[in-house]
Amino acid sequence: MQVYQRSNLFHILLKATGIVILGSFVGIIYNSLSPQGITLKGSWSRKVTQDSLVVPYSYQKDDPPAVSLDYAMMKFQSAGTIFVDARYPEDYKSGHIKGAINFPYEEFEEYSSQVLPKLSLDKEIITYCDGSECETSLLLARELRDKGYKNIKIFFGGWSEWQKSGLPVEVRS
Repeated sequence: MQVYQRSNLFHILLKATGIVILGSFVGIIYNSLSPQGITLKGSWSRKVTQDSLVVPYSYQKDDPPAVSLDYAMMKFQSAGTIFVDARYPEDYKSGHIKGAINFPYEEFEEYSSQVLPKLSLDKEIITYCDGSECETSLLLARELRDKGYKNIKIFFGGWSEWQKSGLPVEVRS
């Protein structure tokens, strides 16, 4: 009886393995033939807006608008725009866009009482974080929008693009 159970278990495992292999094979073939298939080796395509800006995949059409480095730089040079750094305080202290306010999304409740009074409902607010893969600037922009701020933009190039371009930065110790 015990030999029969082992033999039966072996056949079940063999069939299950065959099903998994067959299913994987069919899935790979379908993916490679499908026009909407994904590449199986790195360098996946990025989500790009109509304005050719790279944004996180979670970015939606109804989110605050994404802006380019050129737009952010233009707004930096004109008065009336508030830059808000959504990164952790340690990252902000090691370097940020000159004049930016630190408002770490991950610590929104802790910082809101000191940062929200510095923000104006009338002025344009540009949120940013590390770069195009970072979502905290998007999440912070959504939170601010939900709190009644209307003129919000998101600079997805963020700190990394700003710094690489040699634009004005600050470091706090």
